[in-house]
Amino acid sequence: MDNARQMRAETTEAEQRLWLHLRNQQLGFKFRRQHRIAGYIADFVCVERKLVVEADGGQHLRQTDYDHERTKVLQAAGYRVLRFWNHEILGNTDAVMDAIWHALHNASVQPTHGLTTRGKGHRSPSPRPSPPQAGERVQRGDALDWQPSATFDAIRLRARLNALIRGFFAERGVFEVETPVFSRGGNSEPNIASFSLEFSGRTDGAPRTRWLRTSPEYPLKRLLAAGFGDCYELGRVFRDGEAGGRHNPEFTMLEWYRVGWDHLRLIGETAELVNASLALVGRAAALRVTTYRDLYRDALGIDPFAASEGELRDALGDVGIDPAGLGRDDWLDLLMTHRLQPAFARDELLAVTDWPASQCALARVRDDGDGHPVAERFELYLGTVELANGYHELADAGEQRARFVRDLERRRERGAAEPPLDDAFLAALDAGLPDCAGVALGVDRLLMAMLGTGRIADVLAFDFARS
Repeated sequence: MDNARQMRAETTEAEQRLWLHLRNQQLGFKFRRQHRIAGYIADFVCVERKLVVEADGGQHLRQTDYDHERTKVLQAAGYRVLRFWNHEILGNTDAVMDAIWHALHNASVQPTHGLTTRGKGHRSPSPRPSPPQAGERVQRGDALDWQPSATFDAIRLRARLNALIRGFFAERGVFEVETPVFSRGGNSEPNIASFSLEFSGRTDGAPRTRWLRTSPEYPLKRLLAAGFGDCYELGRVFRDGEAGGRHNPEFTMLEWYRVGWDHLRLIGETAELVNASLALVGRAAALRVTTYRDLYRDALGIDPFAASEGELRDALGDVGIDPAGLGRDDWLDLLMTHRLQPAFARDELLAVTDWPASQCALARVRDDGDGHPVAERFELYLGTVELANGYHELADAGEQRARFVRDLERRRERGAAEPPLDDAFLAALDAGLPDCAGVALGVDRLLMAMLGTGRIADVLAFDFARS
């Protein structure tokens, strides 16, 4: 076996993660991995754009002279070189991909470093050029690029998908509804930032500050409590601070509710919808269902409910993470995003059920039979992409208010905004929410998976940079 082939067979986790996002021309250009140039084997190479991308582990701290000479040779051969630390690729993938996209689309940029500046035994923030927002193209002179960020074919595929979704639910007697885009109450979830605005007209004593929805969940549940029955909404939602290769501050969410169902039954319908969508592009995906606990035990050999925080940290291996301020759920999330999710099979729909009770959000909690409280919720992945999040919905207004208050306490500790609670939603729960299950599905993510792209701009007519 030659060196290049052997290196492809022995890739690191960071190289595997990077290849997932570079392969199949996801950034618009073809990359080769373990490609020979001037006597060296470069990790990833785009020959067309003369760009080399290197993924470096900690051993490179001890070989800076070698790396410097290697870079000089590659540059003499006409290539520009981007280098990233493994922990940057695993812990900040979006920023890494944005930097690579920026280098691909700006031939005059001469990158030598990734997200950090190198020195012997020292790392500090790099003053690298700011990467473009999602979908930004090279501008001609000072002219603003006014054209769409998505191709016409992608825009038409969205129209076909929207029609399919509406037909899917019409056949099942689930009614489409429209609910307010902004409201008096905001989302208390500590990891989601909401936009707010000030209303200048007459309010009759009501607050002028309104919050753009991050999900239609609260008003949809108010309809359920009023007795409307099965319903769905397909529309835009908004989240502040989420812009980059895979994120846009406004995006399309599909959310629906089934009265008398639990989350396990809803998994099947969600998978049916995803497969009907994939059929539009000639694809299909087999469904596999597993519990959160079994997923961690089978893939990592640890029990996520019983392992200590130290054992969870150790399971991350060589992933470099600053532990300051991180708790148990943070370490579990890091294991999901850095160790488990990158290995999910491309053409498999994986539904993960029975999450830790500490991650219950708006779901019910029950005992798993082994003395562990678990949230009756699921997350659905298509390959490495998280598509949907579903709950067996909590109907206890007192418990839901207590969860909201805990969320606000965490936001206060972080110095984040504390939006007012949605009292109308809590009143609806108090009046009586029927037993039901609901799920939210990211339509843009589904389109990205259908088109095989890692950039949300490729499925938006006009992304954030052009809006």
